[in-house]
Amino acid sequence: MTPALMMWAHGAIRRIGPKVPPAAVNRRRNLLMVHLDGVSKALLDEAIVSGRMPFVSRLIRSGMFHLDDAFWGAPTSTPYFQAGLLYGLRESNLPAYAWFDRELGRKVRMSNPADAQEIDQRLRGAGRESLLDGGGHGYFSLFRAGADNALSMSTLASFQQMARAFSYEMMGLTAAGTRGVWRFLRSFGSDTWNATREVIQWSRALHDWRHEPAFLVSRLLLQRLGWSFAHTKAVVDMVRGVPVIYLVYGNYDEVAHRRGPRSPLALAELHRVDAHLAELYAVARSVQRPYDVVFFSDHGHVDSLPLEQRQGRRLASLLLEGASAGPSDDVVRGLCNGRAPPSPDTSPRAPFTPVISECGNFAHLYLTGAREPSEARALLARHPEVLGRATREPDLGIVALRRGGSAAAIIQGGVYGPDELERAPLSSEFSRRAVADLLRGLPSMTTAGDLILFGAAVRRGGTVGFAWEFGSHGGVTRTEAQSLVCWPADAPLDLSGLGHAAQLHERLAEAYLAPAPRLRWVP
Repeated sequence: MTPALMMWAHGAIRRIGPKVPPAAVNRRRNLLMVHLDGVSKALLDEAIVSGRMPFVSRLIRSGMFHLDDAFWGAPTSTPYFQAGLLYGLRESNLPAYAWFDRELGRKVRMSNPADAQEIDQRLRGAGRESLLDGGGHGYFSLFRAGADNALSMSTLASFQQMARAFSYEMMGLTAAGTRGVWRFLRSFGSDTWNATREVIQWSRALHDWRHEPAFLVSRLLLQRLGWSFAHTKAVVDMVRGVPVIYLVYGNYDEVAHRRGPRSPLALAELHRVDAHLAELYAVARSVQRPYDVVFFSDHGHVDSLPLEQRQGRRLASLLLEGASAGPSDDVVRGLCNGRAPPSPDTSPRAPFTPVISECGNFAHLYLTGAREPSEARALLARHPEVLGRATREPDLGIVALRRGGSAAAIIQGGVYGPDELERAPLSSEFSRRAVADLLRGLPSMTTAGDLILFGAAVRRGGTVGFAWEFGSHGGVTRTEAQSLVCWPADAPLDLSGLGHAAQLHERLAEAYLAPAPRLRWVP
């Protein structure tokens, strides 16, 4: 740390300390977790080498921190990762960021506070203690997960809850501020002008304005004001001695969705977060009870080439409209897997309009409103034309579905179980480990669609996408499945070789929770 950074940290601690009360809970060691949403290990390596993240580079090159890649399981999405990290759940039944929930009978989306609250309550009902239980704080997590503060997506669903927490959340902000009002307003005005100009230029180039107003609001309110607030509050929390702090940096992820993972705008966010990490680290090492700083990512981003841009139509039109023969004989045999092919099923059913949840470069297709998803033979009997369209479409690289008590993937006209993928003609862009993990977990993931569709790999580092975005995750490419974890060399833990987010939870809980997390009794 530079002398100037140390002076800044000590000055902040002196200003904040007298203005805030100490935290009520103490643990044997304090922990600050920084979640770099959407940053793959390969991207971080490039940023370190190129000098885009000089502070992180110094941490790694000095030997003070260990950096390792990690695999958290599939799907490679934030809800699935946070359920594993915070609650230690290996089977969280969270198939994407948005899906049709069979239990609720409607679509849910994690950017909807009421939906996030519903799912958070469901996760807590599993009887697991969270890393944030017992005095922890969380910022911009999807789930509150027992945190003492109320700054998660799920808490936004309750105005009363947010109102009660207002004075607590504002505690220490005035003392922590380093810029005057006029200086802040000038900076925010400049950011607004530059962001508006960039949005106009992008929209004109693509002749598409649909998502740009929401992206502009996100850039100004969440990425600028929101992150500054969360960063400052984390500094205040460390001065107070809050035992566990979980800080989600979502700026890179937001920009990568709209502009691409290696766009100049997205890469600029890596430089921005590097400077903030330096400040957080300086305070973490300077407070009376120092913090171990651990940072990690939940998934990577892959270039997304929208199907709508390629073909001029959406996925629903491709799958549900027009005449089509059923799947090939090879696919039928593979899905039956030694069982007799089914007879056509024309029995009357309750009306149900198929639901397609487009989740970036993968999608969930729900063909019935039943509480239980359909198995392969039932789909062959009831919806052979949908299977035919899905398995013959070149822009679909993988079609996953349940087969008997397991699951299978249809790849280039062949059917492969999780233990047969080594002989599958799978593009090198895909991760066989991620595909196998998805297939093994699919039978217990009842919220997932009857069919799960993945865009084909059509260029190096790029796949077909089903949503109108230019960076995607949640799928099974090598880039999406390659996450990272970085931890202090002098910390009492080893975070190397992790193969699921629940393992990260277990190792952090063992080192930083006292007593170790235990199962909660749920009546």
